[in-house]
Amino acid sequence: MVHALSGGSMKKNTILLSSLLICMLLLTACNLPFGYTISRPAVDGTPNATLTALFDTSHNIPATITPPLIATSTAFLPTMELATATPEPTLTETATLAPVVIVVTATTAPQSAPAVRSNAQLYANYLGTAPVQDGTYAEWVDKTNKYTMPNFAWGKANWVNHADLEGAFAVAWDNNYLYLGYKITDDIYHQPYAGGNIYNGDSVEVLLDTNLLGDFYTTSLSSDDYQLGISAGSKSGDIEPGAYLFYPSSLAGKRSQVIISKQFESATVYRIEAAIPWSIYGITPSAGMRLGFAVNVNDNDNVDSYKKVTMLSSAAGLSVFNPTTWGELVLVK
Repeated sequence: MVHALSGGSMKKNTILLSSLLICMLLLTACNLPFGYTISRPAVDGTPNATLTALFDTSHNIPATITPPLIATSTAFLPTMELATATPEPTLTETATLAPVVIVVTATTAPQSAPAVRSNAQLYANYLGTAPVQDGTYAEWVDKTNKYTMPNFAWGKANWVNHADLEGAFAVAWDNNYLYLGYKITDDIYHQPYAGGNIYNGDSVEVLLDTNLLGDFYTTSLSSDDYQLGISAGSKSGDIEPGAYLFYPSSLAGKRSQVIISKQFESATVYRIEAAIPWSIYGITPSAGMRLGFAVNVNDNDNVDSYKKVTMLSSAAGLSVFNPTTWGELVLVK
């Protein structure tokens, strides 16, 4: 009996002590220090969170909730300012493109300026001493350039061979004259004409465009294009040497101011030397000047029609009436 009571008392005491311990633990939990937490399920944390906990990222609050709010409020305005400021440099760049366009336009014109005629560019050297007019270029040909007239401008069918007609010439200049010296091979010399008809007989011509760069692409004759014929006259002397300006037609006529000398070197070779005043062309020569230019020789072997005459030229594909088919002459000093 005593043992039973003792055992019952002990059981009651044990229950009482356990209850006291549980109460003490509960009281202790309510008085834990600030900041100390007991782990709880995630579903219990958010509803009981205080304002302090909402901004405390250490309390397992997802980091993506708070940053977007902060980023939106602090970065939105700068983003708008940058977007607004960006077009200003772009406009400045656009403004700087304008001079580039102007520069390109300005430099295009010189590039499209006339280059060189399709025919060869010939050169006339300056002579410090005027040559002696004796019918030959022998004393000055080494001081300048010598060229041939190998191209048919007219009457190719009438040409037999080089003995029938062949020509070479030298050209030079000074401040007063354009100098031309010719050596012509012609098996039959025939010149019964004078004045405006000299082209029907054996004779030479010089074509000059005094405004080459001004009308470089003009395919018809103008007032600055000149066609001058030169004749050695007859072998017998009854027809004097002479020069005749065919074009411009408004100025057509004899040109006695052209100094002409001749030599009949042999039965098949004759020479002409001519000094043509620049005043005929109305220009003042200068080093580097470019002129439209061609030299021709006519051959008439005692026939009745000009249509049977052969003309050789320094310019390939020459048309007397189209200056763009002439060559060029450059004055060199």
